[in-house]
Amino acid sequence: MKDPRTLQKQGTKSAPLTPSLRPGPPAQPEWATERFCSPFPWISVCAPNGERSAQSHAITLGQHLTCQPWDMGDMVHEAYAVDGTPADTVMLALNSPLFQPNTKGGFDAVVSGINRGDNCGLHVIYSGTVGAAREAACKGIPAIAFSLDNHMARKLEDYATSAQLSVAILKAMLGMLPPHPSPPPADALKVHDVLLNVNYPMGQGELIQGLYLTHQSLACAFPAFKELHPSSARLEELSEAQKTERVFRNYFGSMQEDESVGGDGWAIKNGWVSITPIGLRSDIESRTSQATVFEPVMQATADIVKAAAADTSLEAGGVAKL
Repeated sequence: MKDPRTLQKQGTKSAPLTPSLRPGPPAQPEWATERFCSPFPWISVCAPNGERSAQSHAITLGQHLTCQPWDMGDMVHEAYAVDGTPADTVMLALNSPLFQPNTKGGFDAVVSGINRGDNCGLHVIYSGTVGAAREAACKGIPAIAFSLDNHMARKLEDYATSAQLSVAILKAMLGMLPPHPSPPPADALKVHDVLLNVNYPMGQGELIQGLYLTHQSLACAFPAFKELHPSSARLEELSEAQKTERVFRNYFGSMQEDESVGGDGWAIKNGWVSITPIGLRSDIESRTSQATVFEPVMQATADIVKAAAADTSLEAGGVAKL
C-alpha cells in the first residue's frame, strides 16, 4: 500500500520519494506517470510488493527483506519491490547499499503515496503511507505523504490531477518554484522534525477549490468486530484446542467526525487540498517552546502552499495570517 522512491533535483544530489502501491507489481504506482516524473531527472523506487494497508510505522526485525528488481520504464532510474512494510522500504532505501553508488550524495526528499483513501485526522496513526514519510523524517530527510479521498480510484487517470498537484507541492518544498527561496522550505521542516501530510479531495479537476494550510483533526473510524463461526463440517476438522478458539474480523463500524473549520477533514470535504505539518514529537511542551517551532514551520508550510497554488493557478487558503 505505501512505498518509497527516491528523486534527484537537476544539478543537485539525489532525493528520495516514497509512494504507495495497491497492490505491488505488476501494478504501477498511481503517481508514476509522466506528469509526475518528468520534472525530476532522477527517481528511484523502493516499494512494498503487495497490499500493506494500516501498517503504521511497523518494521521487520529478525528476518530477511527480499528486493525484486522492477522495470518501471525510462522515467524511473531504479526500482525494487520489497516484501516488507512501507516503513521497511524507506529504511532500506536510506540505510542500505540498495541504491549506492548512485545516491552517495544523499536524498533531497522522500514522498509516500498517492494512497487510495484519505489519511486525515487520527488515521495518521494507523497509516502506512504516513508511516513511510515519518520514517524518512526520523532520518532527517524532508518528507511528504500524499493521499486521495477516493477508495474507488483504481485507474491511473483517477490520479491525474493529484499527481500534477503533487509535483507542484514537492517542487515548492524543494524551493524549485518562484520566488525560489534560499534556503528552501524543506530546510525548516527538516530542522524542526516535521513532515507534511497532504490529502486530496474526492472531487478532482475544476472541483478543487485550492490548497489549504490545515491542522490535524480528531476524526477517527470505530471498528465493528464480527465473530466468525466455522461450519459444522469445518468444525469436525479442527483439533480440540482449536475448537475453543474464537475468531473475529474487523469491519468498519462508525465514524467519529471532526469537521472543525481549518482541519484536514473539513478541507477535503469542502473541495480543498489539505496540507498539514505533522511533528515527530508526541510530548506536550510549554507554549513558549512550542512557539519557537510553530512559527518557522507554519511559515515554511504557508510558503509551500502559496508557491504551489500560484504554480497551478489555484487559491491558497489558511495562510492569511502568515
